[in-house]
Amino acid sequence: MAGARRAYNPRTMTAGARTEAIGFGPDSCVRGRFQPSGSKSLAQRALLAAAVAHGECEIDGLSEAEDVRCALRALQALGVACESTSPTRVRVRGIPPGPDCGLTAESEVCAGESGTLARLSTALLALSSRSGARCTITATGSLFFRRSLPLFEALSAAGVELVRQNLPGTWPVELVSVAAPVELELSRPVSSQEVSGLLLALAAQAGERVLRVRGPIPSAPYLRLTIGLLEAFGVSVARHAVTTDEVHFRVCGPLTAPRATLALEPDASSAAVALAAACLSGGELLVPGLGPDSAQGDVRIVECLAAFGCDARSGAQGLVARGFPARGAELDLAGEPDLAPVLCAVAAGAALRHGATSVLRGLATLPGKESDRLSVLAEGLRKLGLGVEAGMDFLGIARGESRGARSPVLLDPHGDHRMAFAFALLGCLRQQVFVRDPHCVGKSWGSFWSDMERLGARLVRPG
Repeated sequence: MAGARRAYNPRTMTAGARTEAIGFGPDSCVRGRFQPSGSKSLAQRALLAAAVAHGECEIDGLSEAEDVRCALRALQALGVACESTSPTRVRVRGIPPGPDCGLTAESEVCAGESGTLARLSTALLALSSRSGARCTITATGSLFFRRSLPLFEALSAAGVELVRQNLPGTWPVELVSVAAPVELELSRPVSSQEVSGLLLALAAQAGERVLRVRGPIPSAPYLRLTIGLLEAFGVSVARHAVTTDEVHFRVCGPLTAPRATLALEPDASSAAVALAAACLSGGELLVPGLGPDSAQGDVRIVECLAAFGCDARSGAQGLVARGFPARGAELDLAGEPDLAPVLCAVAAGAALRHGATSVLRGLATLPGKESDRLSVLAEGLRKLGLGVEAGMDFLGIARGESRGARSPVLLDPHGDHRMAFAFALLGCLRQQVFVRDPHCVGKSWGSFWSDMERLGARLVRPG
């Protein structure tokens, strides 16, 4: 996008830059009004839907997140006309699928380190490209090690040829597309993104098609996000539970570009970080543009903060939070796993100040993210002297052994943006907590450190 600042990619930085560290000081006080950029999850879905929709779609609220920039570059690689009309707005002319038309890759499509972009674009290119078209989808960083075998098996069963994989169900992958079948089956998805990708591919087709999903769907609120977007493009999606373990989605397309500009909601995941920072630093924050009717599951942050005894609520003006956590909490985050890192920091505050114990459950998908988030979070919390019990799908956080409050603590986010956010929040709780590789936040929120400083966080560095 013209005029957009470059989001940092930690994996392309020099070795010296990777040793840089920064953190928040405990004298921070985050307060005021925070307007996040548009949701990157919505942006990626909207850009891909617009790429195969009939007509021209204008999308507003695009952020500078590296994941969004990757999606824009993917459209360029596919020959989709994409005109930037402002730093946050783009106009996309779709190439809908048909008997003798559809997407054709002009070069490799790089998904970067985005699992959302990789899964959605793989399904879309396999079933909504020109029939018989060949395309290669590449990856960077941790995406090389993330698998999506159920999606690849579903595409293979539909007749898609999948070649040149390092391991089954991984990227990079070269595929040869086929016409989308009338019925498609996905078994035991490892991510809601697999379901979202197949729904998007079927929605691009004219007429009615059915997706059968066997097994539980992880992180269901993200699927609601996809369905809401498809409906904005004129597609009807009916969900029918056949059994407790099988759901059928009846999709009636095609995708048609909305007449009005598609305005993206503010990013609820970024809002969650800032709201938690306000609570942990003794401040108060308002995030406008988000409420209980939001399509994003992470607006549940106010409910979770309230469970810790913070004064947090969703009102007419938006999301509001203040007040230090007064007690521990037990929460199930199966639907909103991206809230887990933020709430680990909140639980740490309750443990350090009040000796309270908290348990966060429903975290089975965390090891398959940009890092093994369960182990990385546990490692960081233990470095602060907290007692941590980590299971396959839960974290227990309690007061642990005493550590010197003035001895420096250097926390490694392992190149994971959400780990960096969580570790930054821990700096509000004690002195000299520093986050290595601070530029890894560029994946979703490149201006994180400067935005938080403007809101009242005091940035500190070692030495």
